[in-house]
Amino acid sequence: MSPNADARSPEEMSGPRRAAILVMYLDRTVAKEVLRHMSDTDLQEIGAAMSEVESIDPSTIEVVVGEFIRDLYDACLVPRTGSEFALDVLPDLVEPQRRPRLVSALRRQLSNRLSVEVKRHPARTVAAVLLDEHPQTQAVALLLMGEDNAAAVLKEFGDAAQADCALRMARIARIPADLADDVEDSLLAALEDSGAGGLQVKGVDRTAKILGRLPGDDQQVVLEGIAEDHAELSDTLRRRMVVFEDLARVDDRSMQTLLKSIERDKLVIALRGASEGLLGLVLRNMSSRAAQDLSEEIEVLGPKPKQVVETAREEIVQTVLHLREEGAVALSFGEDSEMM
Repeated sequence: MSPNADARSPEEMSGPRRAAILVMYLDRTVAKEVLRHMSDTDLQEIGAAMSEVESIDPSTIEVVVGEFIRDLYDACLVPRTGSEFALDVLPDLVEPQRRPRLVSALRRQLSNRLSVEVKRHPARTVAAVLLDEHPQTQAVALLLMGEDNAAAVLKEFGDAAQADCALRMARIARIPADLADDVEDSLLAALEDSGAGGLQVKGVDRTAKILGRLPGDDQQVVLEGIAEDHAELSDTLRRRMVVFEDLARVDDRSMQTLLKSIERDKLVIALRGASEGLLGLVLRNMSSRAAQDLSEEIEVLGPKPKQVVETAREEIVQTVLHLREEGAVALSFGEDSEMM
């Protein structure tokens, strides 16, 4: 075995890692055919696993390939279900001119692909995708995704949009097959893009940071506009515009003012695990004796639940925001931004 060989047994490896070893071992043409049937999410997980593979012991490769062959043999012994046969095999047995109409009809009657895929995503994500569509398309999509899914997604619409969409759904007596196929395919593609195929972004946190860099008057206008229909979201954005680590950007005078306004025990808990930059800023704005005592208290502080630390940090951030509104604390964002 080479020094860098992966000594883990196949049982100790994740599924993507075993798949990565198998694909790397297979002939390229065969591997291409295998990968063709995998989802984008699966491919990304396998790709990430490949990047971690340096060297694999030959006996491990032998076991992985052997397990794959056994699993493949077992799968071949399991007959297709009736619905699988009807959807995947039957269309190929009829003449080409009849095939599209047959596939569409069978899909409407037998396939639960859309409802399963919608259920995999948060209702808010599905609603966000649908809100970009025409209201009639929204109504058709909700009717196609199953009652439970549709109710959860519709709940994410605004009051006026809910009423309009419900009215449109109630007036639909028949959905043309072509329209149903187009709506289903478009929604499935959009959901795929919103998942592994897209850039993962923490929308609330990123938006809050962007708002935190706006002038105070502009922040207020935006947050009040959001609060008209989404009061809870507006409050969340307001609280997250500044996070604890942003305090590393305050100047020395502001930090001295802040230290006079926060409780000592809250400060000790909040600084647990803080960046060196923030900790250094705090310590250099205290007397030598106070800084030494604070360092010792942080060092001997036992483990604290994450929620306790986050609560202490949130209280300090709220104190900073209050002091900033009074003009007692200056907080800057970026080299070229104005002081706030």
